[in-house]
Amino acid sequence: MNARRNRQWRVSRYPSAEEPIDEQQFEFVTTTAPEPEQGQFLVRTICLAPGPAQRGYLDKQHADFFANVPVGDVMRGRGIGQIVESRHPEYQVGDLFVGSLGWQDYSLQHPRGAEFVFSTKKILSPVYPLSIELGVLGQAGATAYFGLHEAGQIKPGDNVLVSAAAGGVGSTACQIARLSGANKVVGITGSEDKCEWLRDTLHVDATINYKTDNIGECLNELFPDGIDLFFDNVGGEILNTALEHLAMHARIALCGYIATDYATDPGPGPINYRYLVQKRSRMQGFIVFDYWKRFAEAEMQLRNWYSTGELIDTNDISEGLEAMPSALNSLFTGDNRGVKICRVSPDPAVDR
Repeated sequence: MNARRNRQWRVSRYPSAEEPIDEQQFEFVTTTAPEPEQGQFLVRTICLAPGPAQRGYLDKQHADFFANVPVGDVMRGRGIGQIVESRHPEYQVGDLFVGSLGWQDYSLQHPRGAEFVFSTKKILSPVYPLSIELGVLGQAGATAYFGLHEAGQIKPGDNVLVSAAAGGVGSTACQIARLSGANKVVGITGSEDKCEWLRDTLHVDATINYKTDNIGECLNELFPDGIDLFFDNVGGEILNTALEHLAMHARIALCGYIATDYATDPGPGPINYRYLVQKRSRMQGFIVFDYWKRFAEAEMQLRNWYSTGELIDTNDISEGLEAMPSALNSLFTGDNRGVKICRVSPDPAVDR
């Protein structure tokens, strides 16, 4: 068996609270790919998907929610790859696999069981480029779909607000809200370029630039009858302002809280929660892992929308395993647009 060179990003230290993610917290090493034992298979990484939660893997205060990656270990990360060696009868060489591959060229894998049917699985009917299996047809799509339909209980005719609307989950949520019959979809983002992209490419009805616009005034103008559904990815002051503009029986789906998650002084919590009482409204947090067993229903709808051209691929691609630290950091600096993906190797050549 020919030895395969396996490049890896290993954690060398944890960052401080205000420190950006870069190569200084990692060591880039080259070793030899391991050989699979009975019941295992070796996966060559094709694409990785950095997500905001990955910074939590390097932060001790998040250890109650995210298991920290120990110093010296390969950085954890979700990706798609191809099986190149196998000692498991149900996972053949050439099969495509989605799971926690880590920031490396090759990883040993094994079946995880029915409860992880989406989080680790073979891709039986792949869509190309394979990066999309990590985007609107993968975890980003599932998060937006279940957040809107379960936590948000979206209904036809809803007036919907989405924060971090130009991010991976946000850009998908904007599209799914529109495809699910929303009357109006408004996206909040942080630059005029992103506002234009949301309007012209994703066809949101209106945008708010939180860096230059008065959010409260914009919400008054755009939602004269109130917000029926707020899909919130950021928390903080944007959430607090939105609470003041709810419609009767509004729903808030809490997907993330990146505005305060890594701040040294996160400040006070929302003051305007009284509007939840006055408007008989509901605010619910959710985690996409809760819906793994139901992913087939989301996958069917997402693929149908994508096949008809109604759901647009929003992947933002960086090239090379070397780019992973900067790709992750871009999620916190606002440099990304859409679902951030790092391509590690080419898609396999297939007839399609």
